[in-house]
Amino acid sequence: MTLAEMKSGSKAKIIGFTHHGRGFVRRLQEMGILPGETVRVERNIFAGPVELFVKGTHLAIGKGIAMRILVEPLEG
Repeated sequence: MTLAEMKSGSKAKIIGFTHHGRGFVRRLQEMGILPGETVRVERNIFAGPVELFVKGTHLAIGKGIAMRILVEPLEG
């Protein structure tokens, strides 16, 4: 499942990326989006960015990027 498919209010564990370009991965790492990290989807609606809470920080990333982040949904 990708981060773009997660519903608002849900939590997920990042398991990897579908695109492995060095620049892409480095940019995500700079934002704290790393494999093994838990994220909470604050807002994900049809249009607009996906808003996240990760490592104590609120972030907004585009749907195209969110579609390249593989996650495992978590309960609770």
